Amino acid sequence: MAGRKAEEPKKGAPEWMCTFSDMMSLLLCFFVLLFSMSTIEKTKFIQAIGSIQGALGRIPGMYNTSFTPPASLNPQQVEPVQRQRDLQRAKEAIAERARSKLVADEPSKEVVVEGVKEGIRFTLTGRVLFDRDSVKLSDDGKRMLTTLAQEILSDFPNLRLRIEGHTDDTPPPPGSPYPDNWRLAEARAYSTMLFLRDECGIDQERMSFMSCGEQRPRFPNDTPENKALNRRVEIILLQGSRSENITGVLEGSKDPKINPDESEFVPGVKAR
Repeated sequence: MAGRKAEEPKKGAPEWMCTFSDMMSLLLCFFVLLFSMSTIEKTKFIQAIGSIQGALGRIPGMYNTSFTPPASLNPQQVEPVQRQRDLQRAKEAIAERARSKLVADEPSKEVVVEGVKEGIRFTLTGRVLFDRDSVKLSDDGKRMLTTLAQEILSDFPNLRLRIEGHTDDTPPPPGSPYPDNWRLAEARAYSTMLFLRDECGIDQERMSFMSCGEQRPRFPNDTPENKALNRRVEIILLQGSRSENITGVLEGSKDPKINPDESEFVPGVKAR
């Protein structure tokens, strides 16, 4: 009997290699998934799970958390809108009361009180406080500063004051002790601060002064009337002890920033 012919091996990889390859692929995907879960942000992971659930159908009881955008790291951006509105209304009420104390007539450009981003700004023109090219306070200016200190500023003893001196674009006359408008504006702001400290009893630790010279006019320097309005001293009642940054004299009071010290302005916390 002839010997059995040896069976020829089948061509290609053995059948068990298919199962083995599938298992290796699954293990690779599994470890890649584990690695990604260990480094991915939680919110992105929840989003990915939500996408899988949407594709496969909702799985009850699994990752039932909806995505919430991360809160801002700046606490000023997450304050309730209602508190911002209350703060703005409080500023407007304080400004209105201050106007009624300082100006008995109709609204005047000589004395302006307004709520701004940094707090409350009191603008007193040079015609109210000083004679032209002078740094000596007039009698009317002294009375107005005394009223401002006693009726308004004393209500907020924990808030800082910044006093800014401004001039028009006309340089000081020859022979003036002030070589330029920077020095003139500085001297007027300093004179105002000294009066508030020495005659009105305002704590000097609350106050600072600065010169803006002719660089920040509120009106074009094209008429004598506008120049007179640009010659002014501004007293800013800052709404928080941290608020010493300069934001510009023309900046309005939209979107006021909140900080813990601003409770001084909110009705019911500081009212009189």
